[in-house]
Amino acid sequence: MGLLRIILALCVVFTHSPNSFEIPFLNGRLAVQTFYIISGFYMTLILKEKYIGVNNSYKLYITNRLMRLFPIYWFVLVLTLFLYLTIFIFSAGEFFYGFQVWLEYFNIMKFESVAFLIFTNIFVIFQDLVMFFGLDYSSGSLFFTNNFRNTDPELYKFLMIPQAWSIGIEILFYAIAPLVVKRNLSVIILLIFLSALLRIFIYSLGLNYDPWSYRFFPTELLFFLLGTISYHIYKNISNNILPKIQLQAILCGAIGFTFFYSYLSFPFLDKVYILFLVVSIPFIFFLTKNSQLDRYIGDLSYPVYTSHILIINTLVYLDISILKPSGIIVSIMSILISVLINKFFANKFE
Repeated sequence: MGLLRIILALCVVFTHSPNSFEIPFLNGRLAVQTFYIISGFYMTLILKEKYIGVNNSYKLYITNRLMRLFPIYWFVLVLTLFLYLTIFIFSAGEFFYGFQVWLEYFNIMKFESVAFLIFTNIFVIFQDLVMFFGLDYSSGSLFFTNNFRNTDPELYKFLMIPQAWSIGIEILFYAIAPLVVKRNLSVIILLIFLSALLRIFIYSLGLNYDPWSYRFFPTELLFFLLGTISYHIYKNISNNILPKIQLQAILCGAIGFTFFYSYLSFPFLDKVYILFLVVSIPFIFFLTKNSQLDRYIGDLSYPVYTSHILIINTLVYLDISILKPSGIIVSIMSILISVLINKFFANKFE
């Protein structure tokens, strides 16, 4: 599963990178939603097979989940603050990056607005909610908006690691997963249906754009629960598994579908992709679950995801012709930095 995870992370990198040639990769939105499916699969797996008996402790489970996320996020956050401050100083204040909106609007913001933004920058939680609010100049308060693109400033600009909003959604799922994924399959299917029905209702109101299209947790819940469906498929095939060559073919099919997604064109392409991954994940996991190399590669996906915007902004500032922030350059640098983060920090913390 690790190879698929790093490819999905690189799809997001290419989506965010300027100066990138046209690529056939999966778009960033669908890559994030596929991550949700994989997350749902893993959370169901560990809750049903690891956190049982004497280990059946919500405190043990949730602290382990958060300690998987926070150390690397905090490391990248500190690195981001350091590098942005360095760029700010050496550019004589010309390049603000994440500091610009803080410097411009700090004096007019109410204490609770500042406190909320500082909290969510440190602890990631509620970063997805940032996309549903704007800043009122006159009062300094935050207000709800159904389209954050129509606000000025756009509140996400106060986030040092803006792509971490999806980690906030992950944490929400982690919080409720023990109460949900152990339910009967009929309950899981009902919840998927209700989440999909809510999405249809919201779209019928004309809210079929970002952030409603993939940052609203109640409608994204269905993707996590599709991962739970994948787990149930896995348990049903574990005693009747396919030959290795067929498992490898399924993995190649999933990778190929992800790589060449935008070259394909047929009705309901995104839904076919999601369905294919839901069915494929159990077989891919069975093929790779004992591979140390695959796990090593997969462990790079999270630091790649959290660090790539920092790399893009740094390359834009340096403006070196050979290091233009294209998808390939940013991907290579993100992977190299992620190797170092895991080797010298994350693995030791683990």
